[in-house]
Amino acid sequence: MFNLTQREQPIDQHNMLNILDRFYEQCHYALSLAANIHIKNPVKQVVIAGMGGSATAGDIVNCYLKGILPFYFPRSYELPRWVSKDTLVFVISYSGNTEETLCMYEEAKRRGCSIVVISSGGKLKDKALREQVPHIEVPSGLAPREATGYQALPMLIVLENSGLIPKNKDFTNVVGILKTDYKVQAKDIAKRLVNRTPLIYSSEAMYCIARIWKIKMNENAKIQAFCNVIPEMNHTEIEGFNKVLTDYFVLMLEDEEDDARIKRRMEITKEILQEKGLPVLIIKIT
Repeated sequence: MFNLTQREQPIDQHNMLNILDRFYEQCHYALSLAANIHIKNPVKQVVIAGMGGSATAGDIVNCYLKGILPFYFPRSYELPRWVSKDTLVFVISYSGNTEETLCMYEEAKRRGCSIVVISSGGKLKDKALREQVPHIEVPSGLAPREATGYQALPMLIVLENSGLIPKNKDFTNVVGILKTDYKVQAKDIAKRLVNRTPLIYSSEAMYCIARIWKIKMNENAKIQAFCNVIPEMNHTEIEGFNKVLTDYFVLMLEDEEDDARIKRRMEITKEILQEKGLPVLIIKIT
């Protein structure tokens, strides 16, 4: 467990640190939730129909699979026009009552898509059971942003069961990595970000993770945070640092599999931003 000081305890009013500390247990349990679900129809692409924290689970799955399947994330009321019978739609709403997600569910039904619903209950569960659509029921009682493991891991199992991703993915070992203790590093980064606006940069392949960091800071810390991709930011956003108007802190997420040219650009960008007086920290993601 996280051992908080007396000064730190009032900050974590929703016990988020201990929920994160037990995230391994959530993911391990989630591996069993979709054991009997598989898609029989041909699938050419996957759509994640969800909003906010529920869509974040899809971001993680897409990042983990690294392009094995084409993923699309409509964050609205409507599905793209090309969605059809050869599309698998994961309809995800933790509460089961998200307005936009319910609309996308109905549209997916009309177009004859393969559908898997993930919720803790609500209208989505009722519709899925009534219409005999596969439904994965996740434990209730959490905020959607606290249930990412319950929503992400079942999608991977469905994809594996359906032959859409290789069977040799050992998800149990992957989940085991979550036992690694990063508390000291996490608290060190958090202290550096006090009274700062985080700017989070990554490669294209890791952008979903950069975006998740941004969202978690928005939702959990209740602060503004922004993210972008290297090298794209080198052609656009970096021009805005000629006149720094706020107290930014730059975080760069570097994956060991990133292209060597991306890693070099990160180092160069770090030097440029530091010359302009901005603190920069490169975090190596393995």
